[in-house]
Amino acid sequence: MMDLHPGLMIWTIISFVILLVVLKKFAWTPILTALDEREKGIKDNIEAARKAREEAEQSLTVYRQKITEAQAEAQALVTKARADAERVRDELIEKSKADAQAQIERARKQIELESEAAIKAIRTEVSSLAIFAAEKIINRSLTPEDHKRLATEGLKESLN
Repeated sequence: MMDLHPGLMIWTIISFVILLVVLKKFAWTPILTALDEREKGIKDNIEAARKAREEAEQSLTVYRQKITEAQAEAQALVTKARADAERVRDELIEKSKADAQAQIERARKQIELESEAAIKAIRTEVSSLAIFAAEKIINRSLTPEDHKRLATEGLKESLN
């Protein structure tokens, strides 16, 4: 095994060189081309992922800004609605108070009118009863002139 055979060595070297040339032409070049294409594809994918990440970050920033704006707008609407509700409530309370006061005033006027009517009716009734009693006492009916004279005398006595 350790013997050197120069002819075998030369044919082995020639076979090895031919094999290298054939491999280079048919295997290494396509393999290297495929590897280069794969590397380029990976780089493109990495670049596309980076761009997508940047776009996603921009979208997230816009989304957060819109959420903040929407929350501020909703808070403003709630504040305005509360203020409007307070204003309407105050208006209703004032209107109710005014209506109640108006009803009280109408009732007072009605009471005054009915009191005056009742007093007038009582006076008329008292006058009629007084005249009736006087007729019974005097045993005769008074004439309009007698009635006027007695009323005048009664007023004068009540004033003194």
